[in-house]
Amino acid sequence: MSIQPGESAFSSLIGDRKINQDRCIRVTDGGSVLLGLGDGMGGHPRGEAAAQVLIDTCQSYFNRIPHPILNPSSFLTRLLHKAHENIVAFGYEQQPAIDPRTTAVACLVQKSVAHWAHAGDSRLYLLRERRVLSKTIDHSYVERLKQQGVITAKQQKNHPQRNYVTRCLGGALASPDITLGKHKLEAGDILLLCSDGLWGSISEEELLNTLFSTLPLSDAVRKLAEQAAHNAFPDSDNITLLALRMQQGDQDKLDETRSEQPEPAEESNLARAIAELQNAINNFETEIKQEKE
Repeated sequence: MSIQPGESAFSSLIGDRKINQDRCIRVTDGGSVLLGLGDGMGGHPRGEAAAQVLIDTCQSYFNRIPHPILNPSSFLTRLLHKAHENIVAFGYEQQPAIDPRTTAVACLVQKSVAHWAHAGDSRLYLLRERRVLSKTIDHSYVERLKQQGVITAKQQKNHPQRNYVTRCLGGALASPDITLGKHKLEAGDILLLCSDGLWGSISEEELLNTLFSTLPLSDAVRKLAEQAAHNAFPDSDNITLLALRMQQGDQDKLDETRSEQPEPAEESNLARAIAELQNAINNFETEIKQEKE
């Protein structure tokens, strides 16, 4: 059974900031879909420009490569490295030179599999049947402390250095290490890309209940963004999320419909008559052959 991308939706709110430095994109060609999201880092100049360069690179790099993409992991790694190079080049072109930076998460969906790559603390969630099946692990200082057992998950949420990321695009000349992942998809799965403005203010239970409610995906996504802004008021960060729901392939639906339909009575009777006639001919030929022997 093939699985293909279906309904998608996104929302991006400025929150309680002066500008929105988040950017996201969905580009598609046939059975291949690329999702991308960047959260420009506010502690450095022109974070919104770095995020936009990432998005522009997603668009151009995806469009110039034949689909389906033969090596998704290599494609995603090179995509983020190329975006990093473009961001560094953009910074050097400014007068005076600057070093804009952004987080990055990208996901390629094709042939019923999701492949993803990320740098920083923007996340990808793979959701199935009201549970988190998989999610990216943040490249952040507090995540490292949590994994080392220095702090708990509860302490992580309120740590004074919770916004310090250990990997990003831009800044240094050397390209960052990219973390990769992949998973087989099923109909009904939801892929969610989001900035920390969302996951930092919304519980996973709230996330799942809203996305798997009876609401249309666009309404559910908008509701989550607004709830995150409300929860974090008066210090809400930019909030951006991009969701894609998987569905059963059209050909599979057509095949199932055909198999469920009863065979017309006329065709069934004709097939039976032909079979009986063929049996009669075979019996007659057998009898003639025996008489000759």
